Amino acid sequence: MGNLSLRDRAILLAVIILALYGLAAILWFMKFSGEWRKSAKGYDEAVKTYQREKNLITRRGSLEAAYLEEEEKIPVLEENELANVLWQRRLSGLADEHNVAINKQNYGKEEQEGVLNKLEIDLEWTASLQSLVKFLYALETADHAMFDVRSIGISNSGKNTGYLKGKMTICCAYLREEGKSK
Repeated sequence: MGNLSLRDRAILLAVIILALYGLAAILWFMKFSGEWRKSAKGYDEAVKTYQREKNLITRRGSLEAAYLEEEEKIPVLEENELANVLWQRRLSGLADEHNVAINKQNYGKEEQEGVLNKLEIDLEWTASLQSLVKFLYALETADHAMFDVRSIGISNSGKNTGYLKGKMTICCAYLREEGKSK
């Protein structure tokens, strides 16, 4: 730098300063670009949430009607009434009506989920395919009962017998009436 003229030194210094400003601008834009992408992603998620909620508000009447229709199906048990006895009778009745042999029933623990109570029942059964389909349909359309088949396993019951056997887990939902005794 010793043999550069004052004019050349000033130009070199101006170029260095401009390069530093350019580098600072590039770094600032890179940070700004990342923030912009993050903001745009947040905006897109907010738009999706808004559309989903707007759709729910629009469908509120039909959803309330469907809820009221389903609510009528939910049985109400008295505070001291045993849930497993009620569901055992209901399931046995439906199974007998549709020619499904229930070989074994195991009851889970009664659990509360919000205002609903639920009881899971594991069944081992034997039936023809037609009887099984009718039994499952009866579970789905039963009056004053909420049955949800959580899992089902089906296998052949033996050599060309025409019967199936299997296991299924059914969740029964109901409400408890508090303050009343049986």
